[in-house]
Amino acid sequence: MLKTVLPPACYTEQSWFDLEREKLFGQLWLFAGFTYQLSVDNSFITRRLNGMPVLVQNCKGQIRAFRNACAHRGMPIQTEPCGTRKMICPYHGWGYDGEGALRGVPNGTLYGMCQAEKDELRLQGFAVVKIGIFVFVNLSAEPINIDDQYDEAVQRALLAISANAAPQASYTHFEKRFNWKLNFENILDWNHFQFIHPNSFAALLEYEPSGALKRPNSQRSHWFGPEGELGEVQMPSGHQDLNQLNLRDISRVIQAQLPYEPRWFSSLIEHTADPGAFLNLHLFPNLNIGSLNGETFYVQQLCPASPNTTDVHSWVFTARLKPDAAFAPHLLWGMHHAEMNVIQEDAVLLVQLQEALESADTVGVLGSQENHLAAMGIWYMNHLKGTTEQ
Repeated sequence: MLKTVLPPACYTEQSWFDLEREKLFGQLWLFAGFTYQLSVDNSFITRRLNGMPVLVQNCKGQIRAFRNACAHRGMPIQTEPCGTRKMICPYHGWGYDGEGALRGVPNGTLYGMCQAEKDELRLQGFAVVKIGIFVFVNLSAEPINIDDQYDEAVQRALLAISANAAPQASYTHFEKRFNWKLNFENILDWNHFQFIHPNSFAALLEYEPSGALKRPNSQRSHWFGPEGELGEVQMPSGHQDLNQLNLRDISRVIQAQLPYEPRWFSSLIEHTADPGAFLNLHLFPNLNIGSLNGETFYVQQLCPASPNTTDVHSWVFTARLKPDAAFAPHLLWGMHHAEMNVIQEDAVLLVQLQEALESADTVGVLGSQENHLAAMGIWYMNHLKGTTEQ
């Protein structure tokens, strides 16, 4: 049995939340959106990441990211969640180029600025990395290498999903009253499936007599078979060395056996990449990606809003459809309905857990199968405080 690492205060107190914003979400790579949302010149996404208004825009084929705030009065350059529009402030018409430099000031003589002053005005830029269809932004002035956050197995899995993903997605977001870490820990904790989701998600999976998830037979998988792009990816063992941890150890690629039966839409799918398997990516700090048989996919992002509230962003999409198959919006609606049901089953208990931690002296204990939760806690404490002591 393992001692818990994180104190209750890190789930409930503002001081910990502020430290997370500085040392986690202000330093690590954060998921911002998908490349298919940025497929043409001047297409854009706006997000609020770590409390920061962020604009990601296609600038003549290059994906750029900026603080979504005009250098004049701080007005957002783009005011919609996504769309196609040049980087021109809607308030006073100031325009910017793909490097964030000021390139147009209507009624410019009114401002009394010389050219040198105009040349100094620009949008605050952020680093951007694309891995397949997934776009990540780093808000730090000195961003870490994304290879230091996500290892080769994670990046190869993202590329495999990207190669099979359809460009149509269903998206929603909502607020839940619990700390983001409770949800991320819940994602790491496969043992809760049978108890919280007995008639939904758990009913799809198969288990060993011990209660552990069964590993799938990779011979049928186009991803994990001998010739597959993920054939050499090693699944994490149940136990990590808690004395030697780095950031890349916190994110994981796991598989479980999910018996494959063709569904009504399977004949529409161009390529069933992973029959018989559930693939799950736990990407620290706040991203959860899953695939069922390589036919359907979900993405969840847990954005901290306060110590006890989380903005949950949810996307679902299918594998690419055959060229002659018509897009079926009702398919995505049904997928999202099922996904939301699983999310809500978790949320009911996580809200109560959050309330219980408000007055707790300790979180409790961890079983040996929760070694990866302890690993996350140890890295978190070392990074934020330089110690694992409560």
